[in-house]
Amino acid sequence: MSGQSPLSEPLRIGIVAGGGSLPVEIARSVEARGGFVHAVMIEGQAQGALRTFSHTDASWAEVGKAIKSFKRAGIKDIVLVGRMVRPRFKTAKPDFGFLRSLPAVLRIFRAGGDDAVLRAVIEMFERRGLKVRGVGEVAPELLVGDGPMTDLGPSETDDADIALGMALIGALGRHDIGQAAVISQGQIEAIEGAEGTDRMVARVAERRRLAAGDPLIRSRGVLIKRPKPGQDLRVDLPAIGPDTVQQVADARLSGIAAMSGYVLAASRFELISAAERQRVFVAGVSDAMAQGALSAAAYRGDSSVDSDALVFGGIDPQPAVLADIQRGMRIMSTLAEFGTGSALVIRKGRVYSIGAGESPVEVIERAAAFFKPSRKPSGVAVIGHRQALDDAIIDAAAAAGLEGLIVMYGREVRPQHHGAIVARADAAKLFIAGGQVTEAAAT
Repeated sequence: MSGQSPLSEPLRIGIVAGGGSLPVEIARSVEARGGFVHAVMIEGQAQGALRTFSHTDASWAEVGKAIKSFKRAGIKDIVLVGRMVRPRFKTAKPDFGFLRSLPAVLRIFRAGGDDAVLRAVIEMFERRGLKVRGVGEVAPELLVGDGPMTDLGPSETDDADIALGMALIGALGRHDIGQAAVISQGQIEAIEGAEGTDRMVARVAERRRLAAGDPLIRSRGVLIKRPKPGQDLRVDLPAIGPDTVQQVADARLSGIAAMSGYVLAASRFELISAAERQRVFVAGVSDAMAQGALSAAAYRGDSSVDSDALVFGGIDPQPAVLADIQRGMRIMSTLAEFGTGSALVIRKGRVYSIGAGESPVEVIERAAAFFKPSRKPSGVAVIGHRQALDDAIIDAAAAAGLEGLIVMYGREVRPQHHGAIVARADAAKLFIAGGQVTEAAAT
């Protein structure tokens, strides 16, 4: 992962604009420096404020219309920014440019992890002669800088939590997951899955409300945001904004730590005002500090899986799920090295949920809320090696439409699953197998 160098001015920038304030902020930044902006406003997503700039309205399937509008405006450099809802073919009204780009579009829909999706999007535009740029190249002042942005800074306890969180996200990023985590007094409280940062913080807030009688639960812990190692910063830059501050305050966290130069600060004035009003710190953490945190943490390198899953029951995993099994076992081994990981759910290459302080049943049920209906079972739940397998986990996996379960075990504990629990899995038509965590994680 490397930083983004600003482009020379004057700028002529195209913006493929999704939802949120960032497309408008970028347009204003470029224009304020004497540049020119043409925005392609994605139907139903882009903010109306972009209409004060040169613009074209287009649906997500009107690829040809978008590219032609940029070329007519003399645009060679574009940014893709704003919230994008994953499109559906049923509502598409494709133009010829879409059909011409169909191989790249199909790669987008078939891609597993989010990084693969974004690489396919970039390829689709760059094959048509447009250079995809990062926000840091066209509007570097929108990025979080080094040090506190607010008058309140992190405490020594917060600094320790920040170091752990930076290391955790850096380690998980090697598996193409995670941009955020909540760390509280050395404990990993939550890890971002498919739900995104907002919902992750919301579930922390809900869990804390249920534990309102605990005097230690108030005003502690940090939300950490940073990109994954190797993440393509042109189209997938983490962001914080005023809404993030409000969510952090609602969860009674003490602050937000973001990797400086690699995280966008949306609506900066409102963000800082909201943070100081709520007595929440917002601080940028340097690349050097983040990398130092990763090397100093308990994480010991890429977690390889040195054995195949050991099947316990009478149902064997199908070949199509083997890649998910291996990836899930690697992720769980990485989590184990940080002393966390109750369960995770992975389906067709996408990690839907990761459990830190939650039970495996909660993790499975949370993932199921994101699944599209499927005619046949798909996906796997991987259960942490310190968790006890019980009937409730079997029932939750079956209700979620998963294909099976991997139960992790350490080198010092051999798998013992047999009898009634395996019979229950067989009856539910779930495969059940054991996976060994790496030696470093198991100790």
